[in-house]
Amino acid sequence: MVADRLSTGEKIAGASAVLLFIFMFFDWFKVEVSGGSFVGGSLGGNAWEWFTWIDLLMLLTIIVTVAVVVIRLTDAVFEPPFSLNAAVTILGGLCVLLILYRIIDPPGSSESFGGVSVDVGLQVGVFLGLLAAAGITYGGYRAMQEEGTSFGDLGDQLSSGRTDRTGPQQPPAATPPPPPPPPSSGQGGPPPQ
Repeated sequence: MVADRLSTGEKIAGASAVLLFIFMFFDWFKVEVSGGSFVGGSLGGNAWEWFTWIDLLMLLTIIVTVAVVVIRLTDAVFEPPFSLNAAVTILGGLCVLLILYRIIDPPGSSESFGGVSVDVGLQVGVFLGLLAAAGITYGGYRAMQEEGTSFGDLGDQLSSGRTDRTGPQQPPAATPPPPPPPPSSGQGGPPPQ
């Protein structure tokens, strides 16, 4: 079966990436306006509408994660000088941290203008997005473990400038020169001196 080419971690990360893409269209934040002579109202918005660059980072994370899944499923011969699963883990972790930051400090949070209060509240989409980003991070990390890669290996590899993932290069073993040819058994005895 084709799906057997994927590790468990890659399956988790891939499914979470698809879910994150879907959840980005859910309402993440809601604005409530009240006070003064204004009657009040609320307006919701998804991740695409609320973020200026965090949504682009999430999209990049989704693209990289899906690309890893496609590369593994098609058995493509593409191996960059670093672990693709490490890239998925790092990007997923950044998304988790930035979504957490925006849960703690929503964009354009509570402000007041001349007696009119504007409050930004959280919607279900932001929490679903956080779970999906955490799934990408966990799946990427688990896939790293399954392939035998660690962040220490990645750091050593990048700092030494190696472009392979198989370890340090060993020089080829020295081979002794071939033995001299046997003396010819032709005429005469030993060669003249």
